[in-house]
Amino acid sequence: MFGKRKPESEQHPPVPKVDWVNVRRFTIGTREREILPERKKLVHGRCAVRVPKRDDQQAIYAPCAYFRTDIQVLVSEEPKLYEDESAQVLLCSLDDPVDVSGERHYAVRDGHGEAIGTICRIPPTNRLVHHTWRINQPGHPEIVGRNKWSMSNPKQLALRSLESATNLVFDAATGGDPEGSKGRTLEWKAEEKLVMTSTGSPTLDCHLKISIKVQWLDRRIAFAYAMLEDLPVNKW
Repeated sequence: MFGKRKPESEQHPPVPKVDWVNVRRFTIGTREREILPERKKLVHGRCAVRVPKRDDQQAIYAPCAYFRTDIQVLVSEEPKLYEDESAQVLLCSLDDPVDVSGERHYAVRDGHGEAIGTICRIPPTNRLVHHTWRINQPGHPEIVGRNKWSMSNPKQLALRSLESATNLVFDAATGGDPEGSKGRTLEWKAEEKLVMTSTGSPTLDCHLKISIKVQWLDRRIAFAYAMLEDLPVNKW
């Protein structure tokens, strides 16, 4: 009939899946479309690893790997990702942690169950610092993930405080999320070369933002890290 609105599925069809192999940026969440410029209209889809893109007057988040659940999860109770939306073809999985000299070691496995790398959570040396991370990918140098400001000198720390204050003013003016609502930013380096950055974003529709800087990093290991919590804990 004249004037009848199209169903939501016809107005905003599902965003097509993209290949996970060469992904450079991704997040985890259900946000699939963000209508621009007002950004008041959000369209949600399956919980997935999603790649941010731009499509005319929309920001879209294309899926490249799927969780079995179709509701938002910050950290999955089943740390497995699938290549297909029906969750029939396993892409990668994360083992339960193993204690190795006080460190937590998580084996990352491909869809056939073969180990492709290990993610290690390194406990802090004292209460004033956070834990760090390490990734071991066979055939490549060790990757260490540390807080962006962990090696800062006093002058750099002062600049960081100024930057944070400036961000708070900017976010308040633009209606964005305050800096304090975000998780920490980690820089992942191998032999002093930047491999990856990750920034926590603990909101209901976006768990983590990751940017990969090198081609050789196995994306499945990065996906597996995104299924872990980067929070101080006192127990396993």
